Amino acid sequence: MQLVDNQQILDYVAAEFSTADCQTLIRIHQGGLNNTKGRDYENYFQLFKAFEIAAQDNCNLDKQILGMQVLGFVDDICHIDGDNLIKYNYQAKNSSGSAANWTADISDRFKKQRAIDAQCYKMQRTQNCLLVSDENKAVENLTKIPAELKNKDTCQYFAYHQTLVELVYNTVMSSYIRKLIINNNRSNIDYAAKLILGVLQANQYQSVADIFTQAQADGHPNPFIKFRSTAEVSYISSRIQQILTKASQHITYRLECNILTMTSTTGLVISVDIDQLNQLPDEQIAQIHTIQDLLRLSMRIAAQNLQQHLSSSDNGAI
Repeated sequence: MQLVDNQQILDYVAAEFSTADCQTLIRIHQGGLNNTKGRDYENYFQLFKAFEIAAQDNCNLDKQILGMQVLGFVDDICHIDGDNLIKYNYQAKNSSGSAANWTADISDRFKKQRAIDAQCYKMQRTQNCLLVSDENKAVENLTKIPAELKNKDTCQYFAYHQTLVELVYNTVMSSYIRKLIINNNRSNIDYAAKLILGVLQANQYQSVADIFTQAQADGHPNPFIKFRSTAEVSYISSRIQQILTKASQHITYRLECNILTMTSTTGLVISVDIDQLNQLPDEQIAQIHTIQDLLRLSMRIAAQNLQQHLSSSDNGAI
């Protein structure tokens, strides 16, 4: 499932509607690209949708496409459900004023967008949505939807959140994230949200599978457990587990996002990539007999990783 080439859409609109409509479509698209004022609102809604879709069970994420400012009469955000051939289009209005009103122009744009989706995207169904940040405006707009669109299109309330923290914890988004990550503490939830937001802002559109694949590649550590194969799930080897258990009076430990963190009763904290420990040659693993051996080896690995990072950074900057 892919988005349609812009020229194909423009050619269809000129032939099906008029050259004037084609020019209107170009102006709408350019206006959306230039609308920095509403960008945070749109970015946060797209982020919310990414987690909402990814948290679904039995959903083929390769066939779920998210896009922003895709050429169309309803162009702010779109979600293509390739499994069911449904396209959801959102026109976002972060306003409580007249700019967020359902108008005859909105109805006309929704009708034309449905035609584009059927003919160019080959969708079986389209749902267009006027997305507003004022709850009263959403209720008011629902009464203004023409009869011929009532069962097809809608108006939805989605609050404007000034910060990412507000978005995560003032909506159900945190519950979606918890279904996807290895540890549900707040720092991991925040980290996962920032990773996905970064991927979305770096690319115009892609499948939801691609979004999370890129986030896992970018994440060091990778917090997402849902998308790992069984072979990729980190574990503590039996030999290291035995050493940690024997030293439990002096050392506490935890494994999060493939990072083993060991904390001594004196306050010393050492973190190491568990996969690097597990991949050591058998003869080197055999030399680990005590917790002191394990701590020294872990510090050596951490120092080597830091040195490699410094060597690859420009001018040694971290």
